[in-house]
Amino acid sequence: MKQSTSALVRVVPFYYGWWVAIATAIIILVASASPLYVFSALIDPLEDEFGWSRAAIGAGPSIAAVMVGLTTPVAGYLVDRVGARRLLTAGVVLVGGGNLVLSQMQALWQFYIFVAVLAVGIGLAELPVCAVAVAHWFVKRRGRALGVMSAGAGASGLMVALAAFLIAPLGWRTGLLIVGTIQLAICIPLALTVRHRPQEVGLLPDGEAPASGEASARSQPEVVEGEGGHSGMRREEGLTVGQALHTRFFWLLVAALILTWVGSLAVIVHLIPYLDESGGFTEEGAALIAMGIPFGSLVGRLGFGWLADYLNKRWLLAVAWILQGLGILIFAAVQSPWQAVIFLVVFTPGFGGAITVLPALLAEYFGLRALGSIQGLLWGAGVLGGFIGPIFAGGVFDAVDSYRPAFLVMALASLAAAVLIQVMGRPRAWAAEPAGPLTAER
Repeated sequence: MKQSTSALVRVVPFYYGWWVAIATAIIILVASASPLYVFSALIDPLEDEFGWSRAAIGAGPSIAAVMVGLTTPVAGYLVDRVGARRLLTAGVVLVGGGNLVLSQMQALWQFYIFVAVLAVGIGLAELPVCAVAVAHWFVKRRGRALGVMSAGAGASGLMVALAAFLIAPLGWRTGLLIVGTIQLAICIPLALTVRHRPQEVGLLPDGEAPASGEASARSQPEVVEGEGGHSGMRREEGLTVGQALHTRFFWLLVAALILTWVGSLAVIVHLIPYLDESGGFTEEGAALIAMGIPFGSLVGRLGFGWLADYLNKRWLLAVAWILQGLGILIFAAVQSPWQAVIFLVVFTPGFGGAITVLPALLAEYFGLRALGSIQGLLWGAGVLGGFIGPIFAGGVFDAVDSYRPAFLVMALASLAAAVLIQVMGRPRAWAAEPAGPLTAER
């Protein structure tokens, strides 16, 4: 194993941490992010073939959100103990296999079960697991590396385009069959190349050479949020899960994530039918706007990731959520193509930027000691909003024949989350040992 690992490092002509960021970005692009966007392209075909209501179809993504929410804390716990490679491999197998069996469904209950299987795979191979691995490989360039990794979710619009291109002429069954095969063929080999920590291959974070006195410096952890937003946290130090649960920051962030997920997931899931029926778009035009969300979010993912290495991450996250809320507000009033373009310009940078800044902020406030477990709990709790959003939007449509009232409520929820993040305060010094006194801000 050591020989094969060393060979991997020698093959890559640059710091291997960047390969980890690139490999996880491709896994997110092909396997873990694309199913969310593909759901929107399935609503009309499923309604036409089976006659299911929008609320019944919207329950599929909501069930997926619940399963992701239940899986993510477990994945976070496991990634801190067994590393990312095994979880990513298992997740890719379930996502690809889930699409294969989903292509053969004949009843609503099968739709829900197969979506649940696929969602467990997403929970094992999604951004939180990948972010923990990338965070271990970088300190000074962590924001930029996380931006590269999360760019995979932005580029997942390519998979949406592929799925739409396949579904239109071949049907949704053949389209999902091909997509699942592609996911398995590309992502399994990539997952096997991921290493969890640079020490596994004899390297240090950021590719730096060992400095004299480094060991003694690690024994004296200190967390001070500087002018550039850096925390000074040493790798493998930080709060335990129990200590994190006793901080005010953790619970305020849980509430903020629920509020933002309500709107973002509902917009993504119901975007094509909403624009088709309420905005006067053709199905092809609505699909182009749907593709614009992940592609447009690349600006936020990369731009906010770069800024996170220099600016206050808490303020950056608030700005991202404000943009997201304003974007949903515009979306609720869309009646023409140019208004949809404004929605993309405002919403997508905030949507993508929040996803990049969040793991960098968590590493700063909680450290790396239990980052996977803490991030998994937060992500899982936030997914509750992802469960509520699509069902709520679908239910409002079934009741009043319009999505607009639902999106107005969701816009206000995202803006409220931006307020919550600002009352969390700055991180303080925390104890390096589990038994030590907790001094993180409560």
